Amino acid sequence: MPKKNKETIERMVIKIPKSVADYFRTTFPRGKRSEFVVQCVMDYKHKSEIEEIESKLRKAGKKRQ
Repeated sequence: MPKKNKETIERMVIKIPKSVADYFRTTFPRGKRSEFVVQCVMDYKHKSEIEEIESKLRKAGKKRQ
């Protein structure tokens, strides 16, 4: 997780099935888990923003026709 600014770190608890948690712990070593989750959330945020913009552009295009 690249540190672009001095953002504070917050601890968070998530509830997932034990089998998923076990896989997560074995697949991602300590210290890398948070980076993986941050990257997934940021990718999801980026994708959602793109979909929202595309939706607005489609609506604007329909109004112009």
